[in-house]
Amino acid sequence: MKAYTIHWKSTVNGRIGTGTFLFDKEEAESLADELNRNYPGICHEAVLSLPLAIEAAVVQPAQADSRPLA
Repeated sequence: MKAYTIHWKSTVNGRIGTGTFLFDKEEAESLADELNRNYPGICHEAVLSLPLAIEAAVVQPAQADSRPLA
């Protein structure tokens, strides 16, 4: 299940943020490792983001089927 996002923090100015794309655990950890190699001034971490995962699971199926309910 895709329930992980990338959280980041700048080691230069202290800014923080969290991505909005969902990944499975292995994808997120791999991406965080790659980003840490490519951008050493920013610390990236794979974090579990259940509220985003739940929202994606609820919203996406409804959007895929646009037929009226009645």
